[in-house]
This record gives sequence, structure tokens and C-alpha cells, in this order.
Amino acid sequence: MLTFRLDGRPHQVPGGWAELTGPQLLLAAPYLAQDSVAHRLAVLRAWCPALREKDVRRLTPDQLWDMCTLVGWAWQQQMSTDVVKEFAHRGRRYQLPEPVLKDGVAIEYAMAKVYFQQFAHPRAPKLSALDALVATLCRPARADLATVRQRPEWDGQTRERYNAKLAEERALELADAPLGVKIVVLHHFLAAQRFVHRAYRDLFKPEEVPEGPKPAAPKHSDGTEMLELLADVAERGTYGTYEQVAHTSLHTILFNLAKQARHRREAERKS
Repeated sequence: MLTFRLDGRPHQVPGGWAELTGPQLLLAAPYLAQDSVAHRLAVLRAWCPALREKDVRRLTPDQLWDMCTLVGWAWQQQMSTDVVKEFAHRGRRYQLPEPVLKDGVAIEYAMAKVYFQQFAHPRAPKLSALDALVATLCRPARADLATVRQRPEWDGQTRERYNAKLAEERALELADAPLGVKIVVLHHFLAAQRFVHRAYRDLFKPEEVPEGPKPAAPKHSDGTEMLELLADVAERGTYGTYEQVAHTSLHTILFNLAKQARHRREAERKS
């Protein structure tokens, strides 16, 4: 923790993501998209509630800058969302997936990618898609968790089985959920997406562009590539029907597909 003194009184603020509590992260999240003195001060007040408004008004410009510098790391270091495990809204308690979607199934990642692309569209962003992304990834604990944990076939999943219809209905309920919750879940997904593209780079490696005229700039992706990939896997029958493929562990499918892609490239180079 970082300590500063004001009028002789010591105050403490977190000095890194590992020192944050879940509530502190949720309070700060709405201000982390843009770095400014106002946003740094808002985060400082959120993390140090003992800092009173009248104390802030008496600060000199140099004092204000020194204090805002204490929380500057939050804009310089990649956000860690590990401290937030769940949240409650409208009487329902939602669990976040494990980091990098270790407990995720293929269909929830595929649908989350679709909703993310809708939300992040450069010309026509769909703000409600963020609610859909949250409802897709965050689900209540499964009702049979206490008993299923004792069974050898338990797959480690503690959240309810993904259901597209339920996710649509809950997305409407989440429209007025705190912005901090939505931003934390968004960063939770983005961290998983970065991990997926790094860990299974053989699968996502772009095709080599042949020599010749430069191709036109690609259009904004609609995020359905993963859904198409699942359909292809289902056609091969390796993991069963489409429904079975959809609910297979995300990392099981991607690991095997990446391995196949790597072997195929190696065979092509040797031929």
C-alpha cells in the first residue's frame, strides 16, 4: 500500500492491482478508460474514502498532482480483474468465469466475441451488446453444484449451463447494472481473448498474402468466425453434435485445433 500524509493525517491507497479489493475495482472501473486529473482524483477518492471534499479543495496544484500520481499506475498497468469473483443485481447473484475462461465452454466464448464486436463497432456501436456479453459470461451458480461436485464426471463448471434464451432475458435486466461491473467483465473477457490468441496462435495465424496489388483493408469483423469454427468441428464429428461441441471445454477444442493447424503447416512446408 502507498501512504501519503495530509494535514498530519496518514492515508493509504493501493499500489497495484494485487492490493485492490473487489469493491474498490468496481468503484474505479468507470474512470479507467481515459486518463485525466479529474479521473485520477475520482479514483483516489474512491480508494481513500477518508479523504474529504474540503481536504481536496484546500490542496495546492502541486499537492493535487502529487496525490494523483499515486494512482497513476492504474492507467499504466494492464487491468487485473481477478479480485472480482461475482456481483449481485436485482436479487440475482452472478459468477464471473475463471481467469482466461479456464472453466469456459466454446459457445460462451463464441457468443461473447459476437457481442464484443457489436459493442466495439467503430461506426455503429451497439451499447446493449455489452449487457449481452455480461449475461453470456456471468451466470448464477448451478443449482446442483453441491451434489455434482462429488461425482467423477464433474467438469469443474460452477456456473449454470449456458442458455442463449436466458442470456437474452438477463441482458435486459442488466441494462441498469453498475457501469463498473460491466467494465470489469469486459476487461475479464479481453484478457481471456488475448490469452486465447497467444496460446493458440497456430490456429489464429493469418494466412500469407501472395505478392501483387495490396488487398483492400478488411472490414470490421462481426465476430462470427468462432461460431463458424464450431460448426466446422461439428461437421467432422470429433466432439459429437453441434450441441455437444458448443458445450465442450473451450481450451480442449482450441488446443487440438491449434495442434492440427501446426501439423498441417509443417506437412505443407515439407511437401
